[in-house]
Amino acid sequence: MKRLSLAKIEAARGQLLEGKSFKEVQKSIGISHGALSKIYQDIKENIPIPKPGPPSIASKSTKRYIARLYDTDKLTSLSEGQSLIKSIEGVHVHTETVRKYLKQEGLKGYVKRKKPLLTADQIAARYQFAKNHIDWTLDQWRTVMFSDEAMFCRVGTCGKQYYYKRPQRKTLEDHQTTPTKQGGGGKILVWGCMTYYGLGDSCWFPGKINSENYVKEILEEYLVANRDYYDMDPKSFIFQHDNSSVHTAHIVKSYFTRNKIKVMEWPANSPDLNPIEQVWMYIGRQLEKYKEPPTTTDDLWKRVEDIWVNIPIDFIHTLYESMPKRMEMLLRAKGGHIKY
Repeated sequence: MKRLSLAKIEAARGQLLEGKSFKEVQKSIGISHGALSKIYQDIKENIPIPKPGPPSIASKSTKRYIARLYDTDKLTSLSEGQSLIKSIEGVHVHTETVRKYLKQEGLKGYVKRKKPLLTADQIAARYQFAKNHIDWTLDQWRTVMFSDEAMFCRVGTCGKQYYYKRPQRKTLEDHQTTPTKQGGGGKILVWGCMTYYGLGDSCWFPGKINSENYVKEILEEYLVANRDYYDMDPKSFIFQHDNSSVHTAHIVKSYFTRNKIKVMEWPANSPDLNPIEQVWMYIGRQLEKYKEPPTTTDDLWKRVEDIWVNIPIDFIHTLYESMPKRMEMLLRAKGGHIKY
């Protein structure tokens, strides 16, 4: 190992005595951390104590106060905290300073999750669903084929909203979600189904879906074919879809009766209970990795289809294995939103 030159040692000593950091000295001279530590030990008593930074503009009590207001959703944006500090302390602070104060008080910013609004009846139905399925084993969940529709944008622009909370608080509060409604334009509608043994078919459904074409172009084309492809026992097989008016129409119910297919009683407004939602999220994240947006909806569908057929089976297994945990969380939330 080469000995350090006297010039480098003197230069390192000089910079340390000037109060420069290890990182600054290493970058300036090109010296190892170990060698610099030895030099530091020889002269540490002569190195000046770093001067403290400027005093905090806001008092400790003000910081605690604004942190409590953010934690309870009394304040939501950083600009609101900025205005409050000015009214209390009489001085202007930057929004980044507000963020720093919240961090000092143990609060972290999170993106609000989009969750559907729940009525009292829907909460009660979700709670009952949890009670009915709390003892279900993974083997029982394996008998279920989950299905859903999702919209994908050729060019997506979705703004993010933030909330602040202490990381140790696990309960998802109402103010930590953003209510949404179904709908949207300029997108392609994709239907898909999944089993524990693998993803089933997916299809791009052009135009508006109704109960008649749902039966003829989706259920009759794909449901039984996918069930039989994965050799699922028709006697224990259960099909899941949500409670949209298309799915609950008489013609749809007649199809299931005629084909002796059991349909899971699904609580309304419960995408957080359906594991296929994580599949859509996975596809969305993969689409974002493309450097350029698709030029046409045909191109968008090709990308979605390519991602769909390459989703790892381990990921699907993990989603099914999450179902008992979802029921536990739903039971604890008494039918309210859960963190899925």
